[in-house]
Amino acid sequence: MKAYVTATAKQAAVILASSLLFFTACKKDNTDDDTSISQDEAVEVMTQGISAESGGLAEQTITAARVAGESARIGCGQSLDTTFSGQNIPGAVITYNYSVHINRQLTCDQGVPQSFSFDLEGQSSYSAPRMSSSDNTTAGFVIGGLQPASSVYTFNQQYERNGTQQSKIRHQRSFSSKLVITSQDILVDKNTMKIISGTASVQFTGSVAGGKTVSYSATLTFLGDRKGLLTLGNGATYNVQW
Repeated sequence: MKAYVTATAKQAAVILASSLLFFTACKKDNTDDDTSISQDEAVEVMTQGISAESGGLAEQTITAARVAGESARIGCGQSLDTTFSGQNIPGAVITYNYSVHINRQLTCDQGVPQSFSFDLEGQSSYSAPRMSSSDNTTAGFVIGGLQPASSVYTFNQQYERNGTQQSKIRHQRSFSSKLVITSQDILVDKNTMKIISGTASVQFTGSVAGGKTVSYSATLTFLGDRKGLLTLGNGATYNVQW
């Protein structure tokens, strides 16, 4: 009986030691690495790059839709350059400002407008509760649905932001990033100038100085009513609202 108790005690000790080793390894794997951008930080850059509240893709889409509504002022095949700037109300929870140079051109078929190109480049910045950012922004939109019979504009977009961020969460680290959003068939209501539906692919690449480079991919689904759903490649989902 004594030998049986001793063997059992030894087995229990081995199992306990193995369990502690496994727990320690898991805990180490889940520790937030100070040399790497966390998923939460990457998602914050993605959502702010989309949200109209921070001057993101949604804001630039709405601006482009309004300009497309004035496309009749441009002759077929002609292009026009303009500088646009914008900012939100001082004291808002999220503040932003941007200044971009825009080139726009109307394409026609036998004198009938078919599409409207809207290319921009410039600088933008925002300060949100969880992140602040300073970026260089470039974008190219092709807008269809110009015919009076159409109640919506159709957007195909390539939108890119390259810049530096200061995180206000976790280790509050600074890092650099590249955000690319590519969309097809985004629908914008001509009357309300709101995005109704559509999907876009989102790609984030970022690095901490002297640290690791990380990449995250996601799909953005516009749900209408100033809302969207961001779904990461690992299945995690985040609501976007502005």
